Amino acid sequence: MLAVYAVDYYLRCMGFETNQEEEDNYNPWMQSLIDVADLKVKNIGKLECRPVLSNAEYLEIPPEVRTDRIGYVAVQLSESLKSATILGFTTQAVAKIPLSQLQSVEDLLDYLTDKEQAATVSLHQWIKGVVTEGWQTIDEILHPQQIEWMGCRSFSITRGKKIDLGLELNGESVALIVTIAAENQSAIKNQDEVNILIQVSLPKDEYIPGANVYISEGLKVAVIDDKGEEVLDTTSRQNDNWIEVEFSAEFGEKFSIDVILGESKVTQEFVV
Repeated sequence: MLAVYAVDYYLRCMGFETNQEEEDNYNPWMQSLIDVADLKVKNIGKLECRPVLSNAEYLEIPPEVRTDRIGYVAVQLSESLKSATILGFTTQAVAKIPLSQLQSVEDLLDYLTDKEQAATVSLHQWIKGVVTEGWQTIDEILHPQQIEWMGCRSFSITRGKKIDLGLELNGESVALIVTIAAENQSAIKNQDEVNILIQVSLPKDEYIPGANVYISEGLKVAVIDDKGEEVLDTTSRQNDNWIEVEFSAEFGEKFSIDVILGESKVTQEFVV
């Protein structure tokens, strides 16, 4: 349990939500039957938190936890079992792996962030009133002045999500706004084509009314079809407050949006 608590505490400090109480390791009776130390990271999946003694050379993964896990975290325990250190992680579901081959803790944060941001969003569910967790209303994600400029009020279903463009860009963030036109509610019910508007701007907490604050020049937004091909894109110029692309998609069609700046890319997957 100490290994799970250590990972749980660290991830919460890094801004991830966890549901430790729901997992098998939290049940003493279950824990006595199987060697399980899993931690559920909200909207991402289960991590297995494996204890490693101070003299160990390998991370050992028992057979019962080699499925239904997004990764395995090695946690070194002190001999007194009063402290723990996170050594790294792996996505390999193997019997054992040398500690020297583990990916770093920083890699773990990047890995979880990528998985969280890439979770597929069902726009059909949005029409039904079931909004994907982590997506905010337009008033929560944008300043009123931004909403007025971007014309978001003329649409009925608009949601936004703050995305991080990477540590190499000093933690720069943008707001990804997805809108379905009001007249498309009947279209989705009839399994027809729908019009989708994608906009990228500064999030509310980084926007300063009256100040010359713009999205970065060279920021690219690309629409990727289900074959992985880029079908539409736009790139910000100097002094752009936002950029946008609009397109149509058929009911059941899958697509993704790439937000790219320099060497950093964030992908969000959707299905209509």
